[in-house]
Amino acid sequence: MAIVEHAANADASAGTSTLVLVYPHGFPVPDDVCIALAGAGIPHRAASFPYEAEHDERSHVVYLIDLPRLQTLGKRHVIEHALMLIKLGQDATTVVIAPPGDPDVAWLATNPNVGGWLSSLDPAAVVATVRNAGAVLQLEAQTHRLRARADARAAETEHLLRIGVALSAERDITKLQQTIVRSARELTQADGGSLFLLENDPETGERKLRFAVAQTGPGDAGTYFGAMLPLSRASISGYVALTGDVLRIADAYEIGDANEYRFNATFDQKNNYRTKSVCCVPMRDHTGDVVGSIMLINRKPDFELLLESPEHTEMVVEPFEPHDERVLLSLASQAGVALENKALLESIQDLFEQFVRASVKAIEVRDKSTQGHSSRVAELTVLQAETLNRVETGPFAGVRFDADQLREMRYASLLHDFGKVAVPEYIFGKAKKLPDGRLDTVRLRFLVAIEQIETQAGRKIVALMKAGTPVGDPRFAQIEDERDARMAQLRELLAAVENANEPRVVAGDVADVLDQIANMSYRDIDVERPMLDKFEMDYLHIPRGSLSVEERTKMEQHVTQSFYFLREIPWAKTPWPNVPDYAYGHHEHLDGTGYPRGLKGDEIAPQVRLLTISDVFDALTAKDRPYKPAMPLEKALDILVKEFAERGKVDKPLLDLFIASKVYEPVLAARDAAG
Repeated sequence: MAIVEHAANADASAGTSTLVLVYPHGFPVPDDVCIALAGAGIPHRAASFPYEAEHDERSHVVYLIDLPRLQTLGKRHVIEHALMLIKLGQDATTVVIAPPGDPDVAWLATNPNVGGWLSSLDPAAVVATVRNAGAVLQLEAQTHRLRARADARAAETEHLLRIGVALSAERDITKLQQTIVRSARELTQADGGSLFLLENDPETGERKLRFAVAQTGPGDAGTYFGAMLPLSRASISGYVALTGDVLRIADAYEIGDANEYRFNATFDQKNNYRTKSVCCVPMRDHTGDVVGSIMLINRKPDFELLLESPEHTEMVVEPFEPHDERVLLSLASQAGVALENKALLESIQDLFEQFVRASVKAIEVRDKSTQGHSSRVAELTVLQAETLNRVETGPFAGVRFDADQLREMRYASLLHDFGKVAVPEYIFGKAKKLPDGRLDTVRLRFLVAIEQIETQAGRKIVALMKAGTPVGDPRFAQIEDERDARMAQLRELLAAVENANEPRVVAGDVADVLDQIANMSYRDIDVERPMLDKFEMDYLHIPRGSLSVEERTKMEQHVTQSFYFLREIPWAKTPWPNVPDYAYGHHEHLDGTGYPRGLKGDEIAPQVRLLTISDVFDALTAKDRPYKPAMPLEKALDILVKEFAERGKVDKPLLDLFIASKVYEPVLAARDAAG
């Protein structure tokens, strides 16, 4: 499939990002500081708050203010509020000039809105402090952008899935076509959209293009036309339908004479409208054949924005982006299958299969570390059930699952983790107990404490020397021995903290060493501070895995979210009505200690018991979990027996059969072969 793009010229260099140092009018900046700032390429200027960037300049702003001026604002809470407003108002932070050792302003050092502290206007210190503050601002801005992008992608994925469900369930062809266009516009923030279908003219049998639905404006549900048009490369929609190419056009009025297709401006002329950006993609059926095209016009900053005039359109409309094209192609694919409507009742099984696969992909897009998990769990569960079907004696002699029950277990297993789309993304990749970056902070404290021990020892030695103590006096050696012992102790304790930060599958004993550190402190300026604060202690005391109680609670919510999502699908009308309930129960334990409902014993169906064994086994043996390395098969089975079966959490006879029949072997072999 070719992609034809008409891109508008753009100045990639427009809107440069700079770091600007701003200080109050009348603030005396020494010449040597100005020279140092200029040499470092940092603009500096006197200006009022808030600083307004010049021209198209995009600036990270560092405000420099001395303590007396800051204190003129009033009491501490007023100053804190002002610092917060500076931070929130723009990409800015504040560097404070204050003398060292003033206990009345020490609180400024812990204020998150203070980006630096200077005790004097030393040129090198000013440049370094401003640069560091600017670097932090840049990282914060980048983090904000990445989080916004991740949130947008997650919302988009969920939207696509909702659309897929709606398209699959809608039986009214007109409403289905309107839903397709509306959904495409919402996903790409397009002002208008049209749906064209390839059909045979009932009178002549000639292949033509049916102009089915058109929508314009955020509130338009769509007009159904049904008009038959000649199928020709001369129109944008016809060209796409005939060639299967994608057209992404920045300005429809600037297509040029070199192309076969033209833009029809009739609608614009009759309605005082201005069509500018265009994206048109082919719709394909389940075999890949083109069955029509979807054309969107005028991508807006916000879907609800109303284009008031052609002039307004010129100002706000943007070109469609490659991501819009990919999303639209995805939607067009779903729409093509839905519109084909090939014996919907006969093909319900295929439709559910497609939906389940799309759902699994949506899970794995958000959680890269568990790619393949749902498929492996489904295969393990079905293999267990098929093994039970072959048992002729013993407690499982009468247990049998028919083809629909096997498929029901497979669907439940594939979708058991779908609720993870509602779990914060950082939880998936959390590899250690402490949040990212916190261990570096702890290491820094230990290094400071070690340095302080060495400094204190040095002072004692100097004092002895000043007192005229002979070089061979044993007190020198005693000081050095005490210093070395204390420094070695801190290094050992730091190593213990690093070890305690490692997640464990089975609870480890880290309490003793942490209790020892809890009573230790270091000196931060003139304040004694603990080596580990309560926040860090709580994380390091996590008994299993890397998640805190709060984080684990959020993760555990995925079970309920899976159920809420799955129950929206009309499973009761299919041969697999129990899919939501089976998926809902995969973290329940026979002894009632599971979640979210605390089911126990016979309240947990045999199908769920099989799913639970599969889920735990794959989690233990998975190679790519961020919080643990791959676990050898023997150790995983040992944990399943001792930690789960013998403690009454999973069905022991079923686990015995799982181990004895080695149903896991083909699954592990396929996983290893795939890399």
